[in-house]
Amino acid sequence: MRRLDPDWRPKLVALDLDGTVVPYGRAGTRPSLAVAAAVGRVIDAGVPVVVATGRAVPDAVDTAVALGIHGVELVCTNGAVVYDAETAMVTHQVSVDVAPAAAALAARIPEAVFAAERDPHGFLTTDGFHREFTVGKQEVVDLATLVSSPVVRLVCVAPGWDVDRMAAVASEVLDPAEYSWDLGYSAWLDVQAPGISKATGTAMVCADLGIDAADVLAIGDGTNDIELFKWVGWAVAMGQALEVVQSFADEVTDPVELDGCATVLGRWFP
Repeated sequence: MRRLDPDWRPKLVALDLDGTVVPYGRAGTRPSLAVAAAVGRVIDAGVPVVVATGRAVPDAVDTAVALGIHGVELVCTNGAVVYDAETAMVTHQVSVDVAPAAAALAARIPEAVFAAERDPHGFLTTDGFHREFTVGKQEVVDLATLVSSPVVRLVCVAPGWDVDRMAAVASEVLDPAEYSWDLGYSAWLDVQAPGISKATGTAMVCADLGIDAADVLAIGDGTNDIELFKWVGWAVAMGQALEVVQSFADEVTDPVELDGCATVLGRWFP
């Protein structure tokens, strides 16, 4: 881990949502009063706060509003979509042809179900797909229709599979030159354009605002935060994060249940 320069102060804060400002699997949950107050102090100090999440735009906006964030872009879908909530417009978007990936996954996992995020308003899904997202439209289609156009994200779920089993198949069939991918805690597989991550999405926001990576503080807890941790000036992992995630952080704070995010922000914004 790097040593923190006592004179360093973030010029932008990038916050994961699930497991960082709200508990896992509770997308509609409001952040605690302590976390919301801490984020408010950052904003009051004139420092932008950016959401950097795996959630799609409709699932991220309500939590961002509850945090008091306004007028700053949201990095959603693991960096594939950057959205300005004030203007309700997508400012950056990266799509990819996922038909080959879906065919390879379906061949290896006949029982798999799929979803595709084409735009900020909802998902196409195959029959039997169980939503972990809570907001936005859902239309059930066959797999050929689902992958007929480029998408910002393909989701693959295999009922009863665990993370290790899904990771083994993804590593085997998904060429990193063609796709990036990440796994959620429920073996929910996200497949996106190559090189896309929360780091690339946050970099787009920073370029828009004229802020260097070295001046960014990131707080998160998932494997999809690792690339962001490697890119920013100071990275903080939540206390309940996996050991591999913590290994890429500059420090580890308390778990989400103990408002570790608020503790970190209080160092610079008491």
